Amino acid sequence: MDFSRVDRLQSQFIKEISDIVANELKDSPPAMITITRAEITRDLKFARIFFSAFGSDEGIEHCDEYLRRHTGIIRHLIGRRIRIRALPELSFHYDASIENVMRINEILEQLKKDENKS
Repeated sequence: MDFSRVDRLQSQFIKEISDIVANELKDSPPAMITITRAEITRDLKFARIFFSAFGSDEGIEHCDEYLRRHTGIIRHLIGRRIRIRALPELSFHYDASIENVMRINEILEQLKKDENKS
């Protein structure tokens, strides 16, 4: 499987941002944050970073605000770790795909139980 430079950078961004959020920021996140994926444009100008967090909607909002507040320092620390001519602008977005998968599994389990009762 041949990976492009952008694919390698996306993987590296996930790894580095996860480590930065877990270990290097002075204040701890309001909940456990997991970086799920990164989408970097081909021209390397923008990076959309997707995260998931466990908890209520309010907790997720706090995590979103936490990441947005720390975007500058996260970008600075990535610049120290990854050799790249121009570092992309970061934007953080909540990734609801894990919740969607869990909800689909619940529905399938319920359908299976209903089928067994019949």
